[in-house]
Amino acid sequence: SIARLKSIPLEFEDPVAYVTAFGEGMPKARPSMLLDHMAGRVSELEAINGIVPVLGREVGVRTPFNDTLSAILRQRESQFAGGKA
Repeated sequence: SIARLKSIPLEFEDPVAYVTAFGEGMPKARPSMLLDHMAGRVSELEAINGIVPVLGREVGVRTPFNDTLSAILRQRESQFAGGKA
């Protein structure tokens, strides 16, 4: 919804199907954010999940999942050495 409202072109029609197929193609892969957390490093949260609420507010789209996920991850990352709160 946010991408459409902001005229951001996507290469797929169904985001759930796209992400599911992407993940199935790499069943043993670990996302970079998970690897960062496993290593006690601050992740690229703000550029991935953290930007969704920002863009959602710009176009009036609620983003409760990304709001909650980002808040939890920011809190966790604040506990890492050099973490930002």
